[in-house]
Amino acid sequence: MRNVARLMVLSLILAARRVAAPPEENSRLNLQVLTEETKRPVASAHVVVRFVSGKKFFIKDKRTSWEAQTNKKGELMLDDIPLGHIKIQVIAKGYQTFGNEFELTKPEEDLTILLKPPAKQVSAY
Repeated sequence: MRNVARLMVLSLILAARRVAAPPEENSRLNLQVLTEETKRPVASAHVVVRFVSGKKFFIKDKRTSWEAQTNKKGELMLDDIPLGHIKIQVIAKGYQTFGNEFELTKPEEDLTILLKPPAKQVSAY
């Protein structure tokens, strides 16, 4: 009988810990890279995500940058990015380089990035 009571108390303690757990501090970032003109996917675009500031910024030994390429559908998923400000840079052959800052506030964020065609060359002659 004592063992049953101990197991019940232990299960109540564990359940209370799960309820009192801190909110999720990381986010899953789902990116889709498309062309601005036709909204077609951009495959093999090089994406760099850099964590700039937030709650985990001052903790040592934490990952603060991610690099990956989009798939054939122009999609990319990155896990365990700390909530806060991030910078995203996208480089793809035949398009202008994209760069901007974003705020991650939810456990899962969806972003669509539109790439522009290259700018026309200007000559001084």
